[in-house]
Amino acid sequence: MASLSFAAIPHPYLVLPLLIVFLSFTAYVKLFSRPALHPKAPPLTHGVYPVFGAVKFFTRRWEFFRDAARTSPTGNFSFFVGRKPVVGLTSEASRQVFFDNRHFGFAEGYGGLAEGFSVLFGPSAGARKAAKKLEQELAAAGGDEKARQEAQEKMDFSKFFNSRMVRVLRTDAMQRNLPKLIGDVRARLKDLAVAIPNQGFKDEAVVDPFDNIFKIAFQLTIRSVGCGDIADDLELMGKMMHWYHLVDSLTSPTAVMYPWIPTWGMFKRTVAGMRLFEIVKKIGDERLRTGKRGADAMQIMMDQGDDMGNIVGFVVSGLLAGTINSGVNASWILVFLSLHPEWMTKVRSEVQEAIRTSATTTDPNATMVEKLASVPLEAWESDFPTIEVCLRECIRLTATGATFRRNISGHDIQVGDEVVPKDAYVAYPFNDTHQDPNIYPNPTKWDPGRYSEDRAEDKKKQYAYLGWGVGRHPCLGMRFAKLEQYLIVAFFTTVFDYIACDANGNPITTPTPIDLNAFSARRPEPRVYLKYKLKEAI
Repeated sequence: MASLSFAAIPHPYLVLPLLIVFLSFTAYVKLFSRPALHPKAPPLTHGVYPVFGAVKFFTRRWEFFRDAARTSPTGNFSFFVGRKPVVGLTSEASRQVFFDNRHFGFAEGYGGLAEGFSVLFGPSAGARKAAKKLEQELAAAGGDEKARQEAQEKMDFSKFFNSRMVRVLRTDAMQRNLPKLIGDVRARLKDLAVAIPNQGFKDEAVVDPFDNIFKIAFQLTIRSVGCGDIADDLELMGKMMHWYHLVDSLTSPTAVMYPWIPTWGMFKRTVAGMRLFEIVKKIGDERLRTGKRGADAMQIMMDQGDDMGNIVGFVVSGLLAGTINSGVNASWILVFLSLHPEWMTKVRSEVQEAIRTSATTTDPNATMVEKLASVPLEAWESDFPTIEVCLRECIRLTATGATFRRNISGHDIQVGDEVVPKDAYVAYPFNDTHQDPNIYPNPTKWDPGRYSEDRAEDKKKQYAYLGWGVGRHPCLGMRFAKLEQYLIVAFFTTVFDYIACDANGNPITTPTPIDLNAFSARRPEPRVYLKYKLKEAI
């Protein structure tokens, strides 16, 4: 009988390293390796590294898109964000496909690539369970199609969010809220007026608009899409702002590329999101327990019988989405007006004309601010075209990131002679349009005259202006966002005389250039301040 030999079996000390290598390789292939690039997809651009993908997409975004487009024959290109395949689109033809194709999913795109607040909250477990049960009951009983669609909507948070946003920003709700919004603006401007004697500038003071004006926008937003309890409580609102800024500042490329990897920043961001959720939920639960009612968006949804988890998700998501750009843009408008006296004169004349033609107060002794406060909603929405074009131009300059979609069709989508593969993400940079000198000559210059009838630069091409959304996804909050800006700019320019300055009150003639590589509207670095003095009694 032949003897057994163990000579071929590796020594135990060799087995462990080999096992580690094998498992590491398997884990790499499973977790970090990329799918093969579709043969008809746009070519892979340069600067795409193993594991991390296109690093410049996170560090110098506009430069990344611009340089990649220049090296591609069609202007379209492919890259990876971690393992996620992305097709970058540029050019007018690709822009139309991006915004018009119904198979490019909006929520799915932002859920996978956005650095901000896109996936903090989804439908609550309670809402999903209740909606699923309702859908099953309707199916068994032959229920009507409308009810079945409503049940499905409750399970799809993006549809829930969109439908409720339309509801809470209806004319009746905005009319009911307008006096409170005006009261908020006047109260915050009064705080600035009270601070004037305390800064050592005689009858003047210096303020950082990207802090103080941002706070006003935050308060107006939480009152309009959230709950009045927070807007009325400055201490509680301060806590909300603290957690908001943490969520905004703690986003990292790793969280986008590999969201399953636990990091300290992700942990802190999750905690900040939970704190926002808890503040809002506590108010909702208190109303349910005591029967207390509010005149706000939260109450509208509660009266409709919406799930509390979805209500809280709506309030927090609406706050985050509504504030990230509005607070910064309102500040930029005031800065640019101070640097362009001709536009300041136009804005102030427009406000005076609105007061003359639309103020409803009958008090003969009413101050200018009191008269402005009596202007009705319909006039606020129609009487301020100059402020509107100033806002429009600020958005063109500050909307510097990219917008995202995902191919959810289940098949490849043709874009010219190339394809966006099924399940791939799609990205389009705003600056491809807003910084195109063929559409906007001298594109980095702030020039609201671009939108006049004789120039109409924003109508030169299809979808030449993207600031309020185009195609299948217009901005649902546009009406409120405009009203918010009109209120802030009209009251601030009426109450104060001011100039742009540095932190020490020294006048400046040009602001810090806007960072075209930023992901969204951002505060300037170094900061720009305003030196102001009281012009009209508040």
